[in-house]
Amino acid sequence: MSGFTGVLVLLFLIAASLLLVGFADHMQTRRHVLQHKLQQMTLRIGELEEICAGVEPLIESILVPRLINDEILDLAQSIKRLDPNATSIDIKLEQAKELAEKFAAGQRSQPFYRVLPDEAAIAKHKQFLTEAGRIVRRHHALGRIQNADMESSIRELGWSHMMLDVVSLVVLGHQAVNRNDPVVAYGYYKRAQNLLMTSHLQDDRRHRLVREIDEILEGKRLALDEELMPESAFNPTQKPIFSNLNPTNLESAKPLVDEHKAK
Repeated sequence: MSGFTGVLVLLFLIAASLLLVGFADHMQTRRHVLQHKLQQMTLRIGELEEICAGVEPLIESILVPRLINDEILDLAQSIKRLDPNATSIDIKLEQAKELAEKFAAGQRSQPFYRVLPDEAAIAKHKQFLTEAGRIVRRHHALGRIQNADMESSIRELGWSHMMLDVVSLVVLGHQAVNRNDPVVAYGYYKRAQNLLMTSHLQDDRRHRLVREIDEILEGKRLALDEELMPESAFNPTQKPIFSNLNPTNLESAKPLVDEHKAK
């Protein structure tokens, strides 16, 4: 073999080595990018599961949680296509499929219940409702739901967002009545009523709630109609007596109302 041929062979081997190294680096980079993408998709599934579980008890229709679950299904199936060996996602995929079947049959996985333990939980679930609104709009943009379904879902989410505060305040009022503290009860009921009166939501239920809280304050009823507030576990067992409250008593309840107005 001549010297020139040897040089050519050497150059070929060097070029081949560089190509192999480059290809290996490229494949490694692709694996890193794919792993990162799969990790982000898996994290998003976890977020959506929490949103779906948090939103479903707050709204009467199952359309919104169904759309959220559909998004979980899409992500889980995409992960399986990108990585057929991703067995860790199989359980989430099966759970999403089971939930999808339940929603398709018109069944709920959780009862309708809007009483939350504290302000932190209320704030967290309001964020869930906001994110659910984005998901509904995204499904509408993709042509998966009609205008009417999108609009009704957004209205329902807005109503639920407001009612988280209203239900909480009414429950606090009921609890105050049950411990025979009419001054505090009056303040909570008035806060709930003020929130309803200052809301811009166009819903006949809002006007009914305002009237019924008036009736509670006037001693004409114990609690709200269960059609409006089925969460009745805290309903008073006897009517509060607000007629005995004097101006001083009512003035002491006013800071509760003012506190809410300032928010």
